[in-house]
Amino acid sequence: MEQQLVAIKIALYALLAALLVVLCGAIFFELDKKPDEPRFWCGTTSLAALSAQYGPGKELFVANCASCHSKNMRDNLTGPALGPALAAWSKYPRKDLYNYIRDSQKMLRKRHPQAVKTWKEYQPTVMNTFPGLTDQQIEDLLAYIEKAYQPSY
Repeated sequence: MEQQLVAIKIALYALLAALLVVLCGAIFFELDKKPDEPRFWCGTTSLAALSAQYGPGKELFVANCASCHSKNMRDNLTGPALGPALAAWSKYPRKDLYNYIRDSQKMLRKRHPQAVKTWKEYQPTVMNTFPGLTDQQIEDLLAYIEKAYQPSY
């Protein structure tokens, strides 16, 4: 009986720790906003409302990119900062970037120079594939990244 109580306590502490991590992450995400960005707490605003205010690019970023890429577009996280990454891809046809976003490993197998460079820096982390994104969705996403990225000079 005592072992069961200890196991329950451990499970409850683990759950409490997980909730604390989520709460701290949500607070950090909100506190890191620019002064003119609205603050959303506990799901009070839908992704549709977010899209209406910022265009579909932000909704796409939140749904597909935010877990690995910094929302300020300047800092590296699991994946590279997207502002500088866009600048690096600007040397190549836009279609190359579309293909990379849809399947980075396929571009790596084709030995695309920018895909290889990114892989060398971030391996063994593999970027998720997004084969369902249309050209227009990718353009909306890139427009949001360009708008959100403000290089510091």
